[in-house]
Amino acid sequence: MKGCFSFIIKTIIVILVFFGLVHLGVIDYIKTKISEKKSVSQKEMVDKTKDVVDLSGIDDEYKISTNFKFLKHRMIVADHGASSQKMIIIETPKQDILTKDDIKGDNAQEKIQKALEDFKYKPVKFSKIEVTKKGEFTGLGQKIPYAKVDVEIANLPIKDMEGIVGVVELENGKNLVVISANEKGKYSQIITDAFYEKVK
Repeated sequence: MKGCFSFIIKTIIVILVFFGLVHLGVIDYIKTKISEKKSVSQKEMVDKTKDVVDLSGIDDEYKISTNFKFLKHRMIVADHGASSQKMIIIETPKQDILTKDDIKGDNAQEKIQKALEDFKYKPVKFSKIEVTKKGEFTGLGQKIPYAKVDVEIANLPIKDMEGIVGVVELENGKNLVVISANEKGKYSQIITDAFYEKVK
């Protein structure tokens, strides 16, 4: 009986301590801290990409979802929430993997296919890439030549995508491959332009 009474007293004390902590906001504070560790803020994501590009000026409708780095490969992905369009910036160890001249040249389709195949850590496998037109847009303080492509994907539920592949020449001599893509029929060059014109 004494042990049972002792257990009841201890239980009441634990409950009172718990409600005291809740009242003081300690439990909410702990939950917030745990949540912060699990989810990286957009500001932190932006800060972690500054060694490649400055994304601090992009609009709130674009969210950085990936900052992937492995050995000398780097991939940054931003999502446009309303359309599900993705903007992808790739830094590779080989600076000549794809150049502005490759995009402008007659063998753009072959060069793009080879470049994407050479990016070893890509999560997507392409079964077909077809260049449908060429153009240029402004971003990172320069004119970026691009090839618009239709793509068939081998290993995802979404089988057909369309978008653009372009090349940016940085002042340090490096090239970045820039990609923007969406499901076929949903790609918007306006969304791409609005994103890249704010990237520095």
